[in-house]
Amino acid sequence: MPVFDLKSPSLLALSDFRWGEFSRVENGVGMTEVAKTRWIVPKGTTHAPEWKQMGQEWGIPMPILDLLWQRGLRERSDVESFLKPSLDGLHDPFLMTDLSAAVDQIWKTIQDGERIFIFGDYDVDGISSAALLIRVLRRYGADLEYMIPNRLEDGYGLSVPAAQRAYDAGAKLLISADCGTSSHAAIERLNELGVRVVVCDHHMPDAKLPRTVALVNPRRPGDVYPFPDLAAVGVVFKVLQGLVSRYGDEEDRRFLLNQLDLVAMGTIADVVPLVSENRILAHFGVRILRVRRRAAFQALMDEAHLSDKFLESSHVAFSMAPRINAAGRLGTPEKALELLLSDELASARKWAGLLERDNTERRGLNERVQEESASRIAPDTFGREAIVLGSDDWHPGVVGIAASRLADQFRVPALLVSFMGGLGRGSARTPKGINLLELIETGSEFLTAFGGHRAAAGFSVEPDAFPPFQQRIMAESHRFLDAAPDPSLQLDGALDFRDCDLGLVKWLERLGPFGEGNREPIYYGEAECREIRVLKERHLKMRAFASGVRLDCIGFGLAEKAERVPDEGTTCRLAFTPQVNRFRGQEKVQLKLKEIDFV
Repeated sequence: MPVFDLKSPSLLALSDFRWGEFSRVENGVGMTEVAKTRWIVPKGTTHAPEWKQMGQEWGIPMPILDLLWQRGLRERSDVESFLKPSLDGLHDPFLMTDLSAAVDQIWKTIQDGERIFIFGDYDVDGISSAALLIRVLRRYGADLEYMIPNRLEDGYGLSVPAAQRAYDAGAKLLISADCGTSSHAAIERLNELGVRVVVCDHHMPDAKLPRTVALVNPRRPGDVYPFPDLAAVGVVFKVLQGLVSRYGDEEDRRFLLNQLDLVAMGTIADVVPLVSENRILAHFGVRILRVRRRAAFQALMDEAHLSDKFLESSHVAFSMAPRINAAGRLGTPEKALELLLSDELASARKWAGLLERDNTERRGLNERVQEESASRIAPDTFGREAIVLGSDDWHPGVVGIAASRLADQFRVPALLVSFMGGLGRGSARTPKGINLLELIETGSEFLTAFGGHRAAAGFSVEPDAFPPFQQRIMAESHRFLDAAPDPSLQLDGALDFRDCDLGLVKWLERLGPFGEGNREPIYYGEAECREIRVLKERHLKMRAFASGVRLDCIGFGLAEKAERVPDEGTTCRLAFTPQVNRFRGQEKVQLKLKEIDFV
């Protein structure tokens, strides 16, 4: 069965076209249809004259060259730096505003024998940041206390009670990680108590900054640092890079670089763009994870059944990071920090086991919120208005995950509120194309607080104010949904099955780590679908035949497609990523399916 030819005039004339089908969503009451997915196909690629020669010199397959060109790499130097990331590509840390002052203050506090209090946020980025600070500063003999706030008791960010706790612990310097830029009241209290403050953060600042010894944040107005999109753990790494370069030696530098696995964990989990400096940090961090696993990550990978896998960024994002996040979601983030600080495998396994229990509980709580939410939606509103629901029986630590899943499933904004404990704490998520903050702002008169960005937000609402807020958002969402574009899937071109060999796939692996800003390549083609079956009631397994080649396929979360294949041997249009399936020392190519359409 032939695949599509990019030279076909009918394809070259189009920048995109609509493939896919209406998805039917079951809510326990009825079925409805949601919008089609538009498959966006690139136009034919025209390379610079020397492009093909460069590919021949370096042995780069033409599909890889096409992909690099389409993603904006136009110069040989750009291609080389992308394919061969180097630590030499890291920017001078002292370009960041206040970083020099932060380094000197930390060093002076250590030399004076004064206590440092480290305060990190309760998500993976914040916990990784705290662990990185603790590990490196301990090497210099720092007197440390540390705290990760309890989501349920302490709330988000650096608070006045946390400031008091730092003072009561005898701290003379507080270092905040992944928070602090907007913590005006807490930092003012620390100033009153005589505790100096260094902030390491990456969140957008308010118009006015708090009064600190140093506020290191590449998003500060006027900051000239070349790459503002670092995760908080990346900002912490830059501070420590400056500390080591000014006051350390070569052994200290090697020690810091060996902590890049922590940096990769926080960077990948925080979904910052994996380009430029982030890509360098994640690339070398994942390499460390593959070849020299610290006890904490070995124990975590054992719990996630990843020990025999070729570790990829997707394993970090979807298997390892959620286990660390689970502790923070359920209100016990110190477990995750103690895991990352464990050097002995026995201790690490104890903490990883506790995280696994938290993650199992988190999954159960999340599934219950999703099921209850779906059962409360009227069938005639599916896909037509926002989902806005609340309950005093939902755990506040999982409503964000549930809202994200519902937004993906029904392709509408989802706002879920937990009233556990009285005041409603809400999380909101939306598909692409809808500005969530603008939607929430239409009902802001009913809220006590809200914030976030276009795709994700949080808010607080009193129980009595929730019904009018719910009605307002559901009514206003019609306008936003009507103006939103259909969901789309960006493809990277046609790929003949005959080109899907191990050589090509290993070149694709070199383009990682994949994530925000450097998405995994997705190709398309036609094939016959055979031997279709469902795994674990959720995933699709089948074999595809095209161009005289047979390839195994796995479609995660595509089980419903199995029921829709008319007959064995049906011709399908596939959107897929070629990958290596490694099993018992054997390697073979398989296709990871993203979408299936039927001819």
